[in-house]
Amino acid sequence: MKVVTTEDLINIDKKTTEKIPSILLMEHVASEIFYLLLKRHRKLLYTKTVYIFSSVGGNGGDGLAIARYLINNGYDVSIYITGNLDRVNKDTYANFNILKSMNVDISYLGSEDDVLSALENIEKKSIVLDALFGTGGNRPLEGIQKTLVDNLNKLDVLRIAIDIPSGLTSKINDYDNIHTCFKAHETYTVCFAKDIFFLYRTREYIGKLFMIKSIFPENILKNFGYKAKLIDYNEKINLNRNAFFSKREQGMLAVIAGSDEYIGAAVLSVHAAYRLGVGYIRLYVPKGILKNIREAVMSSMPEIVIIGVGEDNQRCFTENDIEIVNDINKSNACIIGSGLGRNMSAEVFVNSILKQINIPTVIDADALYLMFESTLNELNSNFVLTPHIYEFEKLTHINHIEALENPYEALLKCRQMTNASIILKDAVSFLMYENDIYINYNPKPSMGKAGMGDVFAGFLGALLARKLNILDASKLALIIQAKSFNILSKKFGNDYIQPKDLADVSYKILKRI
Repeated sequence: MKVVTTEDLINIDKKTTEKIPSILLMEHVASEIFYLLLKRHRKLLYTKTVYIFSSVGGNGGDGLAIARYLINNGYDVSIYITGNLDRVNKDTYANFNILKSMNVDISYLGSEDDVLSALENIEKKSIVLDALFGTGGNRPLEGIQKTLVDNLNKLDVLRIAIDIPSGLTSKINDYDNIHTCFKAHETYTVCFAKDIFFLYRTREYIGKLFMIKSIFPENILKNFGYKAKLIDYNEKINLNRNAFFSKREQGMLAVIAGSDEYIGAAVLSVHAAYRLGVGYIRLYVPKGILKNIREAVMSSMPEIVIIGVGEDNQRCFTENDIEIVNDINKSNACIIGSGLGRNMSAEVFVNSILKQINIPTVIDADALYLMFESTLNELNSNFVLTPHIYEFEKLTHINHIEALENPYEALLKCRQMTNASIILKDAVSFLMYENDIYINYNPKPSMGKAGMGDVFAGFLGALLARKLNILDASKLALIIQAKSFNILSKKFGNDYIQPKDLADVSYKILKRI
């Protein structure tokens, strides 16, 4: 699923209407949104009124056409329109007249008193459709529209944005948070996701995202590029399974993790990998914490081979432990970083061993923090970096605010520094593989908890060990993470999901996929 700029989408729409009447495009969009509303909210449609707020532009016409579909199918609808009626879009005007010929009441909101009066009539738990402004609405909301959206955001209703939430473009550089934007629970966008949906200042207004099929001609679409792709949760990514495989053929994973202060990180990482069916896991830890690690692991995962490294009292990795690299390279994949600590000895170890590992490797957590810029520059394409936003800043010297506000440019800058793939982990995650960017849009409150990154590293390392290529393994790890969150949120609620819970349900997702 492609992600495009709003400018490209406006141009696609313009070129399409040279071949297909614009009112036909509007009719198609309205019918698709009507059927999506039925699919998602049929019970609510039977019991509650749908309140549609339209403007005089093209997006308002979509709202009026949706209203017609709902009314013709027996649903209760209240329609409101704002804006200068002398400047109404021709297709919006056509739909307005059709509704009038059907004796449908359309309330005009010409003053703030009209707005407040309309809001008083809205039922709790009902559906509100925002069809005020689409991709062409690039000015901050003012006057009546601002009052309307500010108050709609306060109501106890299901808010659905058509195409984009009204006021969204004004939030991109809204440093003082003074501009108003419709805060959608769901956004039904046409044809493509827009690049602005996934920025730091805009993403909280999108809610759940749904793509509406378009009838844009293929010969027009192929002339436009795309900024990124959304990861498709329904994509079929096949693991090589065979009943006759030995444990080595099911995948051998090496995990370099742990220090005296961070035993839990190592345990979480191997637990996540273990749940995804790797045939053979070798966990390398400093010998001084070997006993503690065994106590934490053996009761639930006795199959894991735990190897103590270094001296008997050694509680973190040191430069003398580089010799384990020959053993590491016999595995199919490696994870390095979970709970290594951040002292100077570990720093020398990490930068030395990374230059000698030649298998697919996930670099996570403390290994990212300890990595030198020169090491980053030398990494080959067999590495995957999995930084959160602050690790990304430490690694690349790109300010974390800059990266949040324009992740596309930040990743392209990072690509100039390294040949490794990058998964920038945040509420919205970005994967850069070669020069392509993939977006995982599945924001959940619990994603920022300590240990979630260790679990994700375990997922990714396991899939690499099971011989998926880096792109497929990265996408599948993100899909498993997202779908695990979705399952657990129904059971525990978004705020109460723990890292171990994620690992425990991951195998169910993998079975379904």
